[in-house]
Amino acid sequence: MDDLEGGTIETQGKLAVLYELPFANLGGTEKHLLTLVSALRHEVVPCLIAPHGDALRLFRDLGVPYRTVQRLSLGLGTRRELRAHSAALRELVTEFRPSLIHVHGGMECAVAAHLAAPKVPIVFTIHGYPDVASYVISGLLANRIVEEVICVSEAERRTAQRYGFRKDRLTVIRNGVAPPVPAASSRGRQLRERLGFQQDAVVIGTVSRLERQKGTAHLISALARIHHECPGARLLLVGDGSMRRDLERLAVSLGVRDKVVFTGALLDPGDALECMDMFALPSFREALPMAVLEAMARAKPVVATAVGGVPEAVVHGETGLLVPPGDDAALASALLTLASDPEKRREMGALGRTRFEASFTADAMARQTLEVYRRVLARA
Repeated sequence: MDDLEGGTIETQGKLAVLYELPFANLGGTEKHLLTLVSALRHEVVPCLIAPHGDALRLFRDLGVPYRTVQRLSLGLGTRRELRAHSAALRELVTEFRPSLIHVHGGMECAVAAHLAAPKVPIVFTIHGYPDVASYVISGLLANRIVEEVICVSEAERRTAQRYGFRKDRLTVIRNGVAPPVPAASSRGRQLRERLGFQQDAVVIGTVSRLERQKGTAHLISALARIHHECPGARLLLVGDGSMRRDLERLAVSLGVRDKVVFTGALLDPGDALECMDMFALPSFREALPMAVLEAMARAKPVVATAVGGVPEAVVHGETGLLVPPGDDAALASALLTLASDPEKRREMGALGRTRFEASFTADAMARQTLEVYRRVLARA
């Protein structure tokens, strides 16, 4: 276990919260926690324990002290890893003395926290699981060791309850994001120029991991369907993952490789979002994607699949268009509808920005999370 990094621990009468992540990549779970600790900075003193990952530098930039630990994995070494993880947590709890522990995404981390500090209350946030078994096992454990479970969408709450989580411990706090800085728009225009997009290009973009569940292959296929009718359409893919080479080959085979830009993973995708004319996310499953909310905050219309909590954010026909997952024809039709109608894009984008301000801000997410902390501590 490494020494504490990224900042110093000074509670100064504030609520001390130990946060735990099962990984520290540049995904939605990490972005959620970065947004949360930033919005709670006046109320909470945070400390983080997580595996090594690119996201740690962002926590360090926020002044969040952290300690790294080996990632927990299911397999022959799970018991040994769990003991090592719990030992690392026990040391950090002794040093930091948190009022509560807030675990994100991995119930195995909550188990380690309970073993390390059984008297410290645990709050757990579900960010979506890939299969039923994960919900069932997590529910069985959460019902025994977790004081309250936060679901990032109403759809996620329904799923958790269906698979055994106690109803009276489930609370919905929808994801929120910070508004863009005032200078972001001009930086977006500069990025368009650097990427070589023509002035009349219609930039369809996404920010996601390049993994099968995100449906990026369908986005490339949809672009191939519309590029004759909309020759100015370009696709901007922000993110990286195991599917990147396959996606590059797909773009070549469909004859649109010159119309697709892969940026790789970006620490801050804000400028890339600004340079898009519309945002697309054709995922097969989602809890409530942060990238969709970030696009709405920037007044970008959204084309997405109607999965998980996405319809709670994107109002079909008002702030964007929703399509079934895996349907290339429907996705292409939605993209072409917006690509060929600049006025509709502006109207939907403006309504999306209004909806973001009303329901999906970082401050609202932080305020509701703080209410959970206080409720849990009052019970404890």
